Amino acid sequence: MATDSTTEEIRRRADITEVVSQYVSLVPAGNGRMKACCPFHDEKTPSFYVSRDKGFYKCFGCGVSGDIYKFVQAMENTDFLGARKILGARYNVEVKSRAEMSPEQREKVSERDKLLKVTAAAAHFFREQFAGNLGLAARDYARIRGLSRETVEKFGIGYAPDNFNSLRGTLTRKYGFSDDEGIAVGVLIEKKSAEGELGGMFAEGAERRVYDRYRHRLMFPIWDESGRVIAFGGRALEGAQQENPDSNYVPAKYINSPESPLFHKSNVLFAWHLARAEVSKRDGVIITEGYMDAIALHEGGFPQTVATLGTAVTAQHVALLRRLSPKAVYLCFDGDSAGMKAALRTAPLFAENALDVRVVRLPIGHDPDTFIRENGESGMQSALDEAIPLARYRLVSILDAHDLESVEGRAEAMRQSAEIINDLASETERSGYVSFLVDELLKIEKPGNRTAWERRRSDLERLVKNELRADEGRAGQKERLRDAKIGDGRLAPTRQKSFSSPKWEAIRLEEEKAANDLHEATQSISESSIVAPGVLKAEKCLIAAMLSFPTWRGHILERLPLAKWTHETHGEIVIAARKYGAEEEITPVDFSENLSEDAQKVVGDVMLSDEAGNSPDAAIIDDWIARVEMHWARQTEIEMLELVNGKIGRGETVSDGEKAAFVSALEATRRKMPVPEK
Repeated sequence: MATDSTTEEIRRRADITEVVSQYVSLVPAGNGRMKACCPFHDEKTPSFYVSRDKGFYKCFGCGVSGDIYKFVQAMENTDFLGARKILGARYNVEVKSRAEMSPEQREKVSERDKLLKVTAAAAHFFREQFAGNLGLAARDYARIRGLSRETVEKFGIGYAPDNFNSLRGTLTRKYGFSDDEGIAVGVLIEKKSAEGELGGMFAEGAERRVYDRYRHRLMFPIWDESGRVIAFGGRALEGAQQENPDSNYVPAKYINSPESPLFHKSNVLFAWHLARAEVSKRDGVIITEGYMDAIALHEGGFPQTVATLGTAVTAQHVALLRRLSPKAVYLCFDGDSAGMKAALRTAPLFAENALDVRVVRLPIGHDPDTFIRENGESGMQSALDEAIPLARYRLVSILDAHDLESVEGRAEAMRQSAEIINDLASETERSGYVSFLVDELLKIEKPGNRTAWERRRSDLERLVKNELRADEGRAGQKERLRDAKIGDGRLAPTRQKSFSSPKWEAIRLEEEKAANDLHEATQSISESSIVAPGVLKAEKCLIAAMLSFPTWRGHILERLPLAKWTHETHGEIVIAARKYGAEEEITPVDFSENLSEDAQKVVGDVMLSDEAGNSPDAAIIDDWIARVEMHWARQTEIEMLELVNGKIGRGETVSDGEKAAFVSALEATRRKMPVPEK
């Protein structure tokens, strides 16, 4: 239950609403809570709530919940130590050593450290292979692409041999890592086969087969903010000899590591750890679509370059960029690429974070790599100098995409242009782009004289402003901002496969046994019975009181033993609550850590409920308990009535004891009914 002093000091000083508001716009929700549209899933109505008093957030839409540490971990793509470091710096708390962490925290950090050692060993292996006899094809390709020895060393470029067991053998024999650890970080692949043939993974007696994911590829390490290798990208080379054991395999030109406990591609920018120190020295940061483009720009004299990894610019990427306060963000994508289209959808997010985003326009047929190799540093600098603001680029793209000679084309272009203008945060910018749009439309219409020109200009300004108001009425800007935060997929953190030590396995088995015992206890409820919503509500209110107000915990647990709770999930929470002392405070995240997903959802719900915000008096507590007790009394009444009526129906005598029990059941439910006679 205990946590270290540094963690608690940060928790004490930090205001979770202040932390969360750096990423989403919070509004008051009553009872000391704030709300917003969830940054982790797509929604139109706010269901993401934050409690300043409890230091806790919960989305009632997707179910994600946590404290300041979990929120910062998710938004900054870091681990617990990274989140603690970020928050410690913000709130002037010295972050102390690992020795002060709780055993559970040290266990999780140790697991992550072990996986980082696997990726580091793989990176070392790939570099050795690049320099060795087998790496000739990789070195030739690097030379053809113009990569100098310094660049190869700077980016740790390596080579994956054309063999299914090279890396695996090295990881297991030389370093002692398990196959599961290699699979977890994405450098190994697991398949199951029956009788030696892959594809029979569901057959009885199927055997496991593990082999290298990357074969005959130029390898690019992918790093976290601290410069630790967390994943890899691989570029296919010509002349592969080994046949893939999966008959359905189709080789891809580039492949990145899959999502893993270390790597979430929507949170990572390639070469970020190298570029961030350069951003303040340069005019800004350059974003490209792939690591080869980024490496080429670094090679050509632009070390402030990063790259996305097969995904759009996301909310987490924008958070990284905002922390550096760059003078400008240069999007250096192919004009018609998926990356550019995705970046255009992210425009509202850039505007919300007050980032000056500019689009670098490259000639048709060029990407950043080919352009800088052909035009050099001076040509690339000229392209950066001539980059245009993102809003202008979007407007010009809209106008070019429509037939402005037709009424329909102009109307649709005007509607879409209004959306772009409304996405801008500055009133001055919006006014300027209204004039720009009107001027562009006037160039198409070409009124005959100055008077007609001025009259038409006035008409067009009125029409554009009408479209702006219409978009505001549709709440268009809010919806586009929400879509930009969501991107092409959910941002909600997903649970990843973890590795259990013997200690954690023992804890898991103990909790599994407790869950089985609880299940048996709740089976005393008749399958045909229905628990009234009021009873379930009362139990949730009691849980809120137990977790939020320690003084009531002992009273509730004494009055309602485990077998009296009507819902198995509620009983699971009761078991966890009994582990705490009578006066011990409960933090929602620590308490929920080892609960089932259903139990975590209930805890999140009740901790942000009105009942958790206001301390109940004894009469209210006893009323909630009485509702649960009444449920059981009615169950007893039903059972006794079935017993008595059954005996009468069979012509048997109802004993005095059974009559007395039935009367007692009626009294407990405050009913008045005659005792059935034979």
